[in-house]
Amino acid sequence: MSETWGDEAVLSDIWIQDKTSVLQAIDEHKPDAVVNAAGIVGQPNVDWCETHPIETYQGNTQLPLIIAEACQERGVYFLHLGTGCIFYGASPDPRGWLEDDDANPAAVYTRSKYAADLVLSRLPNVAIVRLRMPIDHTPSQKNLIDKLIRYTQVIDVENSVTIVDDLVSAIKQIIEKRGVGIFHCVNPGIMRHRELIDLYHQYVDPTHTCEWIREEDLLARGLTLKKRSNNIMQSPRLAALGITMRPIHEALRDTMIRYAQHVMTPLNRPIDQGVLNQAHTTTVQPFNFIRQHKREMKGVILAGGKGTRLAPLTHVTNKHLVPVFNKQMILYPLQTLLDSGIRQILLITSAEFCGQFMNLLGSGASLGCRLTYRVQDESGGIAHALGMAEDFVDGNNCTVILGDNIFDENFLPHVSSFQTGAVTFYKPVDDPERFGVVDIDSFGNVLSIEEKPKQPKSNFAQVGFYLYDPHVFEIIKTVKPSTRGELEIAEVNSRYLAEQKLIAKPVRGFWSDAGTFPSLKRASDYFAQKEGIH
Repeated sequence: MSETWGDEAVLSDIWIQDKTSVLQAIDEHKPDAVVNAAGIVGQPNVDWCETHPIETYQGNTQLPLIIAEACQERGVYFLHLGTGCIFYGASPDPRGWLEDDDANPAAVYTRSKYAADLVLSRLPNVAIVRLRMPIDHTPSQKNLIDKLIRYTQVIDVENSVTIVDDLVSAIKQIIEKRGVGIFHCVNPGIMRHRELIDLYHQYVDPTHTCEWIREEDLLARGLTLKKRSNNIMQSPRLAALGITMRPIHEALRDTMIRYAQHVMTPLNRPIDQGVLNQAHTTTVQPFNFIRQHKREMKGVILAGGKGTRLAPLTHVTNKHLVPVFNKQMILYPLQTLLDSGIRQILLITSAEFCGQFMNLLGSGASLGCRLTYRVQDESGGIAHALGMAEDFVDGNNCTVILGDNIFDENFLPHVSSFQTGAVTFYKPVDDPERFGVVDIDSFGNVLSIEEKPKQPKSNFAQVGFYLYDPHVFEIIKTVKPSTRGELEIAEVNSRYLAEQKLIAKPVRGFWSDAGTFPSLKRASDYFAQKEGIH
């Protein structure tokens, strides 16, 4: 931070014992603002704090209060760096934890940090900046990149994270604007550890390996003393000041590229082991080997089926051609793929209505895409229809959307960052027995998937939007028909789950499976209201 701000900042090296020592430093440098980045984290990690509670509270609670008292006495603006680790699990608002939410810290470290927040947030001329799992382009022991690559066992959960470059910029703006209160400085979007490791493979070391384990395995295997914090955070108070941070997927990729430049020496030479943690002993291959070919993302719309629940409308046309508000149903999933950056799209439907789709959509040129059509002669389930797309996908990744699933959701960050495995999306519903049901724990880990169960384990319905790598077609070839006589997509996802390659992500915007008259009306009403028509 001091390096970025240059002559505008002074890095103090005083040993803070009491208010007097802080006052002496303030009087010497006469700052406009004081930023406190000091605190106790513990070595080698926060488990140290569990056995050293006194030292932890002195460093994380007492110390910032001493600094704040001195700043209040001199009338100097004070900004304290806090942590988002004080939040555990799901938030009251499904979009993430807010700055004013009551935290639920479970460890000595997080309780000590939250204790300071409770006092400082009541003081005038004080800002608290909470960050989460900082990621930097410069290697260090505190950098999440270096933390994860030195672990042989890693959990894959969703989290908000903070890119250090963006944090430094945000802090400077908060000081300039004299922001007061609590600010969540996290990059917009959600990151999983697997996404970070995938980028590390792509830009730094394709030979790096780790074992993917569940969150509960950390305690069960004795890898940690206390449960770790995993959470999603919102930043409305930052936005209210007009301060923005880059979307996480964009910022993460940029940071990893710059990180690679730091840790790599000229071609054909290994990483400087003095820069990275000594536990990391892999060597890096030349760039021309590391920058592997990235698979293209292709789109598949499944628009078959008889649509019996929409009879008698479907006696004369395919249900995906039935109007939703002011346009045909099929145009909504098509637009979802286009908004996700996909331009090569396959539409699979029955022979009876294929001509109607072609008359409506043509080649796709007028929509800015290239459309291909394929006929499904017999209904055999979602997985059966998807299997027909293997030649079209041609070894690339694919985004699959059901033709009667209508969204008002931005999937672009998920699609653009997808590399391998599978991603399924879910939404709470009142009638989960109508859908494939995904059961997840409080940290977003998938526990099980069932297709239209009589007794659902959760109310999280799998929506009709999926991301797959090309391995999906090999899986489909081995799936056997269910008791319904169909190849179930839930079984495909369960295979990915068994291989620990499945991620589940929530849909936070509007979604409707418009395959029934009530859901069809609900979707029409939503988009009519959105356009101001009542």
